[in-house]
Amino acid sequence: MGNKNNWDADAMKGTLISDMEREVRDGISGMATEERGAGGEVAMTSQQTEQGAAKPTEPTKGVQTYIPMSMYRRLNDIKLTRRENIATLVAQAIELWLDVQEGKISCSFLPPK
Repeated sequence: MGNKNNWDADAMKGTLISDMEREVRDGISGMATEERGAGGEVAMTSQQTEQGAAKPTEPTKGVQTYIPMSMYRRLNDIKLTRRENIATLVAQAIELWLDVQEGKISCSFLPPK
């Protein structure tokens, strides 16, 4: 049975594999080195911002949570608008919440009627 689209599967396979290998190599070279602390926290030793400046290193902890899809959609819209990842946005939101809870900043709002 012949190929209807006249594709050379072997040639495409080689190209796709080399493209994937290049992407993996580029991704690995851009990744930060991790160091695990005694409590399982991860310290990023060469973390870079989008501008290329090194961030101060501090142990980090991944947190998973479940939110309603309506909130996820709103969050995803903001992520796409700002071109940031969700983890960064959530970290910013948690930092703001902590500052309010600790009394460092005040926040007042009227709930919708």
